[in-house]
Amino acid sequence: MDETRKSASSLFAIIIGLFLMVEGLWGLTSDVVFGGLTTNRTHAIIHIVLGVIGILAGWKNRARGFCIFLGILLLAVGVLRFVPGVSDLIVQLLNVNNAVAWLNIVVGAVALLVAFVPGEDRLRRNREVATR
Repeated sequence: MDETRKSASSLFAIIIGLFLMVEGLWGLTSDVVFGGLTTNRTHAIIHIVLGVIGILAGWKNRARGFCIFLGILLLAVGVLRFVPGVSDLIVQLLNVNNAVAWLNIVVGAVALLVAFVPGEDRLRRNREVATR
């Protein structure tokens, strides 16, 4: 694993982990956070757990796997919110509104990009190998 990607993944995991922690803790006392993102107790607890894992993974430079897991999870929840029949279950279980669904889709896609897009060091090594 190259240092650039690891650093980007770690930084992303720490930042998103802090956001999830704040949102989760706030969500324990309110059904709406950040002015329009709906939540409930289950959703809040999941975010607190994910936040702690993200911060730890980023801190220990083990964030790539976390970013992959988070990306898949958030994309799944975000997309399922718009699938007829399933969306009712997502709303009932997690109180996900359209704003939360779109945010999940965007953050999930960014998490996967951070995990899979090679950093500059890896690109440089690939060029060196190709020119030998």
